[in-house]
Amino acid sequence: MLHERICVNGMSTRFWTLEQDLALYTELGVHSATIPYGKVAEAGPDAAAMIARSHVRPVLLGGGPATPLMGGLDAVGKAIDAARATGFPTFYSISGPAPGGAPTDHAYDALVAALGPICTYAASRNVRIAIENNSIATRGHGFVHTLADSISLADDTGVAICLELQNCWYERHLPAMFVQSADRLAMVQVSDFKVGEDLRLNRAVPGDGDMPLEWMLQELLNAGYQGLFDIEVLGPRIEDEGYQAAIWRSAEWLSDRFARWGV
Repeated sequence: MLHERICVNGMSTRFWTLEQDLALYTELGVHSATIPYGKVAEAGPDAAAMIARSHVRPVLLGGGPATPLMGGLDAVGKAIDAARATGFPTFYSISGPAPGGAPTDHAYDALVAALGPICTYAASRNVRIAIENNSIATRGHGFVHTLADSISLADDTGVAICLELQNCWYERHLPAMFVQSADRLAMVQVSDFKVGEDLRLNRAVPGDGDMPLEWMLQELLNAGYQGLFDIEVLGPRIEDEGYQAAIWRSAEWLSDRFARWGV
């Protein structure tokens, strides 16, 4: 069994089905999982029963370009319903792209307005909404890239934050922002990155890259973060190594640190 604070994200098995994912999680002893909405939708009415049979705890249902928060309730309503039906307490997604030619401030105001009805509906379904800070390399998917902007959005709308370390590790003042946001983090997503490689959809197993991951994780724990750490690795390195091996090495790396730090 993996450490209880380790979660695995279905994007780490990007081209697999929900059924394949759940079988792997059972084999590896995964306690908790973040599952992309697309895989749940593809599984159809059987998704809830499949998850229940696996005994894997559904933690976050993940959206993406097909469910941008900027699209309003029309874009995410079905995903919120799916989260409710399959037992996910939280649905997270990216902002969606800024309108063409619009300054980011204008796009931000539009996102705040769009989130009002979304959060109201989600609350009626007992589902929490969170936003992920996506990479600048995927600007066409969303414009909230930094932890600083994620905190502002949480302040202005009440949404939670799905913190993608891959997309904020270059920011200054991270320890202070971790303290500021610790109680609003729905999840912390963990991967590594090798400087000089293609930035777009290209992540490495923790320890294989150049990010100061140990420092970041320790600062998050020092800040009082009590939640899960989500393994989300993808890209050419992961495809070449194979999903199972890459996930297992990621879990071993995290488990080793947690054991050493007494987590």
